[in-house]
Amino acid sequence: MNNSNVSNIKYTPALFTSKHLLDYTAIDKDMDFSLVIFYTYCCIVKLIAHNITDVRLLTNDLFNNHNRQIIPKLDMKAPVNVSMSFSLISVYELDVKNQLLSTSVAFKITWKDEILIWNPADYNGLDQLTVTLASIWKPDVIMLNSVSSQKKLSPNDDDDNYVTITRDGFIEWWVYVNLKTHCNVHMTNYPFETQMCDINVTKSYLDDQSEILQSVDDSLSLDNFVPNGEWQIFPIHSFDQIFFRSNRKISGLQWRIKMKRGRTFYTWNFLMPSISLSIADCFSFLLPAKSSDKLGLSIFVFLANAVLIRLFNDSMPAISDDISLFGVLLWVNILVSGLVIVMNIVITSLFYCKSPKIICKCCDDFTECCKCKLLTKCCKPCFEQEVKKKERRTFELSEFQNAQKEKKEYASIKHGDISISINEGIDQTFIHHRGMKIQLGTIADFLDVKERIEWSDVSRNIDIMATLVIFVAYAILYAATLSELLHE
Repeated sequence: MNNSNVSNIKYTPALFTSKHLLDYTAIDKDMDFSLVIFYTYCCIVKLIAHNITDVRLLTNDLFNNHNRQIIPKLDMKAPVNVSMSFSLISVYELDVKNQLLSTSVAFKITWKDEILIWNPADYNGLDQLTVTLASIWKPDVIMLNSVSSQKKLSPNDDDDNYVTITRDGFIEWWVYVNLKTHCNVHMTNYPFETQMCDINVTKSYLDDQSEILQSVDDSLSLDNFVPNGEWQIFPIHSFDQIFFRSNRKISGLQWRIKMKRGRTFYTWNFLMPSISLSIADCFSFLLPAKSSDKLGLSIFVFLANAVLIRLFNDSMPAISDDISLFGVLLWVNILVSGLVIVMNIVITSLFYCKSPKIICKCCDDFTECCKCKLLTKCCKPCFEQEVKKKERRTFELSEFQNAQKEKKEYASIKHGDISISINEGIDQTFIHHRGMKIQLGTIADFLDVKERIEWSDVSRNIDIMATLVIFVAYAILYAATLSELLHE
């Protein structure tokens, strides 16, 4: 090897990088190749300088006289700032009846331990250390609205939890936990509602002079969220919250989860059956009164609504501050179906009634209004037929009035010793038998036998009117309720 060439090479303590490796072409061609191999070896040794010995040495130096019970602050008057980041992984269930939210979440908790600081140069560049949580001081963090007995993020045995410590004392702790927290469920729009559930975090024994909890982001993304088939999750927001403990104000954090329930399941399992039963309830009036299925259909609808309400109530809490509008709709449906049963009973009773004399004038007028001839006066043939009918009845009545004035017997039917006569005017009809005189009725009944209103006509007209009234009532009820339930 040419010593003059070797002496011209300048050695630097800097790390031998890939750039230096590429510059080897600038070295004199007479340089021995073994020198290049030496530089390469130094580079590899530098990159993997620290080993298990350095880790042991650093661990012994940091934790030889370390007390994890002491708050890691050099100035004990200043609080420890604990930053928390919340990530929602999955929503298992929202138990509306018990008002419990089951979730899987991840917390990223960071703080600075001013005692656990070192110089990486003293440990061959070692600038990061992973230890168990049991070795260091951990923040005082509890889940305030957790319903489980263990409200802490980790159990008392912290040997299963690991944290990462950097050379400047910053500690990073990831906590994955399944939570079951209380959620104040609002039942007004159930089951087509949007719920707001909070996860509250505060301190159990430290005050604000010793520890401060702060959120990293006010609005959190759902990049790691596993979609839920029942709930649509909106971006989560965090808030600074004040909680009360022993008549003292303690600061904390609150993460609000906004969830919108999917409507497909409840539409096909509750809403559509309810609408179908309501339609069947309306058309039960169109069945003939003499049919046994008329009342049977009404009773079936009533019992089906009762079963539907039972299934709906089983998914709701027994006591709630507000009332579900959909539950009110189901209760109104069962009340209307009960009213339909009563109406069908009355209609059936009127159909079999045998006393047409007690039909009031309003029933007569109502029957006339329900006739096609009066409702379709635009139809000229029908209208002309009605006029001719009235003229004929006027002529017949005038003829009998003349007979009343002349005091003549209008008609007489004889068969053996029995005779039927209409005499003493047009308002009385008698049967004569062996000296006995029996009054049958008025001549008006005799003349209008074809036009007389029967109870069967009244019951049928009530059926038609009841169908229209109940259908309109159901339509208004569903339109008002659904517009409120589905309102965003």
